[in-house]
Amino acid sequence: MKRVMQLLGVTLVIAGCAGPNPYRTPVEDRSGGSAPSGPGSVQAVEPSPGVTVQPVEEVPVFRPQREDAEQVEEAVVPPTTPQSEALPQNAAVVALLDGAQVDTRSGDLRAAQNRLERALRIAPRDPQVYYQLADVQRRMGQFLQAEQVALKGVDVATGQAAALRRLWSLLALIRSDAGNPEGAKAAQREASRY
Repeated sequence: MKRVMQLLGVTLVIAGCAGPNPYRTPVEDRSGGSAPSGPGSVQAVEPSPGVTVQPVEEVPVFRPQREDAEQVEEAVVPPTTPQSEALPQNAAVVALLDGAQVDTRSGDLRAAQNRLERALRIAPRDPQVYYQLADVQRRMGQFLQAEQVALKGVDVATGQAAALRRLWSLLALIRSDAGNPEGAKAAQREASRY
């Protein structure tokens, strides 16, 4: 009985393969003649006159990394980052950074910190995120955390002179605010190297 079932199964499979194929591969007729179209065939369609498709923007636009709007003693350095150093930013990160700046200006440092931590999860290789987060933590009086975030930003910004200069200057300010004048001087010397 088992042998009969196997033979019947093989016969059904062979019969199914030998039958007509209901699925036809699409083929474009390039002969120029107007042959009747069968199921599954592809026919070229002439574009309708008067309809043109143009890209929204011809060249993608990448915003350079922004400077904080607020001037901070020696920590603020004018934006001199060449395009080759600036990393293109994710639109969500740009929105979070902009929102964090607004929150910082309005005095809502906790909301700014939350936005920047989300931005850091999205773009963990963006030194601008580390800079802003460290600055917000400094303003909140979280000097140890601010210094650690800024040092991580220094690691991430390897090869980006302007970002390194800004981060080291911020480290000098953080250490100065934390009551470490010697550490602040060392960080300022490091910033002057870039």
